[in-house]
Amino acid sequence: MMPHRASSETRHNAVTVERGALAEGVPETGGEAERVAAQAVDLVAPTEALHSDPRLTEGFKSAFGQHPAGIAIITVAGPEGPVGLTASSVSSISADPPILGFSLQAKRGSAAVVATADSFVVHFLDSDNVELARSFAISGAPRFGADMDWDTLPTGEPRLLGVRRVLRAVPLARIKAGPALVFNAAVVDVLGEGGSGSPLVYHQRQFHGLSHNSVLDLPL
Repeated sequence: MMPHRASSETRHNAVTVERGALAEGVPETGGEAERVAAQAVDLVAPTEALHSDPRLTEGFKSAFGQHPAGIAIITVAGPEGPVGLTASSVSSISADPPILGFSLQAKRGSAAVVATADSFVVHFLDSDNVELARSFAISGAPRFGADMDWDTLPTGEPRLLGVRRVLRAVPLARIKAGPALVFNAAVVDVLGEGGSGSPLVYHQRQFHGLSHNSVLDLPL
């Protein structure tokens, strides 16, 4: 058993060191960051700690069902045209240099196209973007048609014009963790940073809009 354990720890450390070294080397400027990101690393996370257990699965779903998450739409230029999907897993990894993270169940459809893209645009949604969120969350729903307000960036990715906070990013690492792919990505352009003051969040399988009425006026 001891040799197996040592092998597991070695693989885990290799993943941590390689990913950390790449992230620390991301330059601040967009062009240089893109060149570094071109060396994107595909890693496999250690699987020894993963357990398929119905009790764990139900508890996990219940915990995250009670945990509100911000909503974003990730768009890419696919080989057959623009592609996008709604995501609640986008998070901040680092502000300096700017790095974000998200995960995908990248088996088919839009997720599979996003998983192999060289760059993508992340749109952070406000409550008045809820119809966009629904359109990109439902499989087979019409997207990027004449009735949707969007444009193509000079770099080729589709941008949804009705969204105020938008970042363009390129992948640093794709890490296979169980059935999912976990991404670290360098932000290379800020295309919008305003907001309505009413972010869109997902909670208990429903979309909610945060407002000033939801502020808990507690002393700091």
